[in-house]
Amino acid sequence: METVYLNELVHNGYKPTRVNERLRKAVRERIERGEEIFPEIFGLEMEKRRIAEVLMAGRGVLLTGQYGTGKTEISKAVKDLLTDYYKHHEVFYPEICPVQEEPFNIAYSLEVPEVRKRGYKLRDACPVCRAEYCNGKKVDLKDVELVRFEKPVEGKGFARVQGGSDVTPEELIGTFNLKKLAEIGDPFNPEVFQPGKIGQASGGVLFVDELGKLGESGQYALIQASEEGCVTPAKSRETFPVDELLIATTNPVDEDNIIGAVLDRLVSIRIPIVDYENEVKIVENSLRKKEYEEAPYVPKAFLNVMVKAVRKVRESKPELEIGPRTSINAGLIARESAFFDGRSVTNICDVKEGVYAALLGKATFDEKDSVEAEIRLPSIRDELERLYGIDSDELKAGIEVLKEMNREEPFSPENIRRAEREQRCSNQGYRAKRPEVKSFVDRVREREKLKGNKLYEVVGVYYQAYDRGC
Repeated sequence: METVYLNELVHNGYKPTRVNERLRKAVRERIERGEEIFPEIFGLEMEKRRIAEVLMAGRGVLLTGQYGTGKTEISKAVKDLLTDYYKHHEVFYPEICPVQEEPFNIAYSLEVPEVRKRGYKLRDACPVCRAEYCNGKKVDLKDVELVRFEKPVEGKGFARVQGGSDVTPEELIGTFNLKKLAEIGDPFNPEVFQPGKIGQASGGVLFVDELGKLGESGQYALIQASEEGCVTPAKSRETFPVDELLIATTNPVDEDNIIGAVLDRLVSIRIPIVDYENEVKIVENSLRKKEYEEAPYVPKAFLNVMVKAVRKVRESKPELEIGPRTSINAGLIARESAFFDGRSVTNICDVKEGVYAALLGKATFDEKDSVEAEIRLPSIRDELERLYGIDSDELKAGIEVLKEMNREEPFSPENIRRAEREQRCSNQGYRAKRPEVKSFVDRVREREKLKGNKLYEVVGVYYQAYDRGC
């Protein structure tokens, strides 16, 4: 990590900033570049804007909504936005500081006139930094070592708290480092302090997942940090400054468990389920992010059908709280079904496996029969006609040509490639119908951006599904 010294910042015009100000700058820069502020979050335009506004205002946000609506992904998107800021802007913190505090706090505590007269919003340095640099001895600012804040990572600029009744206040606020306590022997010495999740998140994002499942003592531990920007460890005489963006989530069933004092300090934003088009984008993005070298390809028409099947059961079984995560699971399972059988492209059987496994996985033992009765795959025929703008007569003509050419394996990549190629060579007999095959291949190539053998495999599984009447 790059090391600089506090005197360099003081004399070079460095301006201290709080985390919400950094987020504000990052948002403005993306807007000016014509970019999405949260490109990995699809749909939810109003909600995304409101989340950014609340956090830029320096307030904590509570994301409410049923399971699988992307609340966790939003916290990661905010962290990514801050990462982009730290990549392009220099931010430093004292190397010895356990809570990554603003280094000008040290200059403020030392009553450096050049810093005090600038009117920055500063406060006294953390106890560890005070003990090192503000202990009555004459300290030169060039002796204060700083390191650049590279990016928020788990434990330094980002911390996740998984809600549960077993989470203790000490895990959030911090406790003694037993090794240092044994060395120093004084429990009140600030150097024995080991920051909890709140201190670890300073400079970035504190993400509290399932806030409603957090016990009352754990919830109360969040109040001082969110309201006063500091934490006071138990059995300690010292207070440590913290500066982070607080993002919490809850599901409707647990919302009543959040204490009023915490709710009063958070701005609640409901996260609804996205529309069909954006749910498809979410699944595509998840498949892409979880791709591996030999991952089978999931054709777009099949992916669309899986999302539609999940959404249909979501409507008929609202008590199951089926979110987009179930559609993601369907796509991932379908892909692994193809891999299991050694195929490089998922077929209609894999689609059915993915949909049934994902939806039945949301049901209890007693609910499985009723859920299974609700599962219906939409027509692949209709989806192919809609997605590729090709009518049933063209598809039937293509199937007829392929079967005449090869009765044993009409939908093999080799047979489809041959039909496409020979279309240019004859206008007699069954060969005259081959333009339908070429037309379909061209449309799939353009829509799915495929080439080589993978293209012909996808066309083959489409023809196969259509021929089966799926």
